[in-house]
Amino acid sequence: MIYIILPAYNEEGNINRLLTNLINGLVELGEKYHIVFVDDGSSDNTRDEILKFKDKTSLEVVSHPKNLGVGEAFRSGFGRVLSLADDNDIIVTKEADNTSDVGILTTMLKKLKGGDDIVLASCFAKEGKIVNSSWERYLCSMAANLLLKLFFPIKGVNTYSSFYRVYRVATVRRAFRAYDGKLLTEDGFACMVELLIKLRRVTSKISEVPMILKADLRVGHSKMKKFDTIIAYLRIILKNGIFQRFKNLFRNQYS
Repeated sequence: MIYIILPAYNEEGNINRLLTNLINGLVELGEKYHIVFVDDGSSDNTRDEILKFKDKTSLEVVSHPKNLGVGEAFRSGFGRVLSLADDNDIIVTKEADNTSDVGILTTMLKKLKGGDDIVLASCFAKEGKIVNSSWERYLCSMAANLLLKLFFPIKGVNTYSSFYRVYRVATVRRAFRAYDGKLLTEDGFACMVELLIKLRRVTSKISEVPMILKADLRVGHSKMKKFDTIIAYLRIILKNGIFQRFKNLFRNQYS
């Protein structure tokens, strides 16, 4: 079974295209699937647009009474899926704004079934790119990912901030246990960087496939707050990189 987690906040203009393309792609795969939307306190008709597909596919909506942030949306989504899934199942996470390509899901799943535990869609991989986005947003994203790669190197991985990923359920469960359930503590967009950094400590079988991220396919504007996200990245580097290295050094010296 494939479980798809889709966090959404005020995405009414994107839902129809998203679900039409996603369902068509999943049907072509010929595998059983279930879509879990997390409506993170939308003030528009996001929930109503999702529910138009309720009778057409296997789908449910987890609703937050108010906007709690991407991190809380993913905590709810992973919590719901892990309550349903078996260890041999697969989780897909993805944005709800149509910027990432559903068409590469087949390639991602092949790599997972070939032995990887996590596969990321990467706009900074060779043959990947970002189109129709502002230059400052592109440079900011590229610089952040280079910095994260410097502190948390993962062989063959160039994009740390991607939402679009596939995971083995067993790997995610193992990570939740390793961190006593505190796998996702960041509330904003940086939560996915935090998740990847923590997952690399329970598996080295992580890879990526190139993706062309098309910003012009999004209806509306990005919900990411750039300054807050940069601060969160720096906090992750301090907490999980620099402080952790000093902690390990101190432990080794006095143990």
